[in-house]
Amino acid sequence: MLQQYSTKQKLSIYSIVGLFALIFCSISLVNHYLYRTYAFDLGIYNNMLYSYSHFKLNYTPIQQPLVYHAFADHFEPVFFLFAPFYWIFGSYTLIIIQIVMVIFGGLGAMRFAQLHSNNNTLSIAILIQFYAMWGVYSALAFDFHNNITAAMIVPWVMVFAQQKNIKPLIIAWAIILLSKENMALYGIFICLGLALHYFKDKQLRNLFLILTAASAVYFVLVVKVFIPSFQQPGAGYLYDSMYRSLGTTPKEILGNIFNKPGYLFSLLFENYSGEALFNGIKSELHFSVLISGGIFMLYKPQFLVMLIPIYAQKLFNTDAARWGINYHYSIEFVPVLTACTAVFITSLNTLDKYKSYLGFLVAVITLYYTISKMDSRVSIWYDKVNTRFYAPEHYDNNQTTKTIRAELNALPLKDEDAISAQNNLVPHLSNRTYIYLYPESSKAIHIVVAPKTNLYPLKDSAYSSLLDTLKESSYWQNITPNNQEVFLFRRK
Repeated sequence: MLQQYSTKQKLSIYSIVGLFALIFCSISLVNHYLYRTYAFDLGIYNNMLYSYSHFKLNYTPIQQPLVYHAFADHFEPVFFLFAPFYWIFGSYTLIIIQIVMVIFGGLGAMRFAQLHSNNNTLSIAILIQFYAMWGVYSALAFDFHNNITAAMIVPWVMVFAQQKNIKPLIIAWAIILLSKENMALYGIFICLGLALHYFKDKQLRNLFLILTAASAVYFVLVVKVFIPSFQQPGAGYLYDSMYRSLGTTPKEILGNIFNKPGYLFSLLFENYSGEALFNGIKSELHFSVLISGGIFMLYKPQFLVMLIPIYAQKLFNTDAARWGINYHYSIEFVPVLTACTAVFITSLNTLDKYKSYLGFLVAVITLYYTISKMDSRVSIWYDKVNTRFYAPEHYDNNQTTKTIRAELNALPLKDEDAISAQNNLVPHLSNRTYIYLYPESSKAIHIVVAPKTNLYPLKDSAYSSLLDTLKESSYWQNITPNNQEVFLFRRK
C-alpha cells in the first residue's frame, strides 16, 4: 500500500500511525484498566462475546426484562468474527479491536486520498485529519460500539471503488451491514452518495445504485422481520420511541415529513425539549462538522447525502445526549469529512504543493479544535477525565483503584456463577452466562459491589440504604468481611 511513497514519506506515515496508536491506547485501555468502562455498553458486549466464544446464544441478562435476546436489541453478527479473540485478550478484546479498526480506517482514508489525488503529501495530511478528529476521541473514550466498526470500513469501500476492485468492495459493504442494523441505513446513503460521486462512471454508478437498494431491503428485513422475531410477544422495536419529535405513529411521521418541512428543518437546530440545559448542543455539533472539513460539503454535496441518516438519528432524537459530539454517536462523520476534504482539495485548480498546504491546514485546525473540545464542551454529560489523555488525572491509579483490582482478582468466583455486579465492575466480570447490573439480583447467587466507585443506576442515599440492608440481611452473607473496597455477598 505504501509503494508509491518515498522513504521519508513512509517514515512519516509510520511515525503518525505509531503516535496516534499510542494515544488511542492511552484513552481506551487506560479507562478500562481504571474501571471507567461500564455495564452499558461494554459489559453487555463482553458478555455477548463470552457467549459466542463458547458457541452459545446470548440472552443479554444485563438488559432483562426489557430484552431477552441480544438480537432483540441490535443485530450485530460481526461479533461472531470477533469471538475467537476473546480467548486471547479477555475483557480487553473489543477495546483492542476498536483501536485497530480506527487505525485501519485512517489508513483507508489516506489510501483513498492518494488514489484520488495522486498527491502523496496531501494523503498524509488526510491521515492526520482522520486521526485528529473529535469523533474518534469521543468514541474511544466511551466503551465499545459497532458503529465504529462500520464507519472504519467506509474508507475502504471508497478505496476499492476508486480501484474498481469489485469483490473486496462487496465484502467491505457487507461488513458494514452486518455490524449493526442502523449501519445498514448508513450504508444506504453511503452507497447513494458514491453513486452520485461516480455518476459519470456507468459501472460504478449502477453498482452503487444496486447496493443502495440492497441495503434498503436488508434494513427493512432486519428491523421489521428479523429483530421482532426475537422480541417478547407484543414488544415493539426498542428504539421506536426515540423519535417522538417526528410523531408517534408511522402515518403521523410521514405526515409531518411531507406537510411540515419547516418544522422538520427547525429540529435540526433548535432545542425542542424545553430544558435550558440542552441549549447549544446542536450548534456545537454543526460548528464541529463545519470546521473539520464539513464546509467543503457545500461544494461536494454527495458527501452531505452520505450523512443524512446520521444527522436524522442524532438531531431528531428525543434523547438530547445524542445531539452533540459526545460518545460514539459522531464517529460516522469522520470518514465522510476526510473523504470530502480530499476530493474538494483535489478539485482545486492550483499546484499540488498548495493543495498539500491546504490539507495540512485543515488537519491542524481539526487537531486544535479537537483538543479544545476535550478541555470543554457544551454537553452537560461530558466527562473530561475519560478523554483527556494528556492530563495527569486521566492516569490516576490511586490506592482505591489498586485495592479494587487486587480484591476483585482474589474473589472466589467461577464462570458458572450468576452474579450481580456494580456498574463499572460488570465489564471485568462479564465472562459468564449470567451477569446482572446491581441492584438487580433476583436471579444472582453472588453480589459484587465497590461502594467508593460508580453507583449508577442508584443515587448515593439509595445505594447506602441497600448496602446496609445487604450487610444485615438474613438471606445474604458477606464472605469478604476483611476487604476494604470490594464486597462479595453470597446468597445463603
